[in-house]
Amino acid sequence: MGHADDELAIRSLAAAYTDAVNRRDGEGMAAVYAPDGILEAPSAGSPVQGIEKLAKRFKRLVEEEREFLMQLTHSGVVEIDGDRATARWWFSEIKRPTGKGFEYILGTYQDEVVRLKSGWRFARRTVAAPFRWELPSDGISTQDLPQFLALTGLPST
Repeated sequence: MGHADDELAIRSLAAAYTDAVNRRDGEGMAAVYAPDGILEAPSAGSPVQGIEKLAKRFKRLVEEEREFLMQLTHSGVVEIDGDRATARWWFSEIKRPTGKGFEYILGTYQDEVVRLKSGWRFARRTVAAPFRWELPSDGISTQDLPQFLALTGLPST
């Protein structure tokens, strides 16, 4: 695999994670991690390590803790050094924690990535979301979402 192929594979890895988030697929969110991969979100408590624990955490997130969650990954930079790489991705997210109002978030993922026999996987993802805004929710509900959002698993009109 050449450098350009490696970078494309790592970019596809980040895209696969975001796709799983938007499909509300907790197992898919965990599948992009190395078996002992770590998610670190300092604002959310202790890191979560290992695919089984990550899958459990992500499943709870999308099934119980978020009525709505839509994430977009924006620009990213990837630096490859043999079978290891680092990457940084900017993202935005609109979410509605269960029983609360909508929020808009801007943040970053700082990634350590490793090449395994199965391909590139996240060894560690550190997420920071320093910019958060509560959105006005008067008259907005998940029932008002357009039909194309059926992929999120939410009811649509």
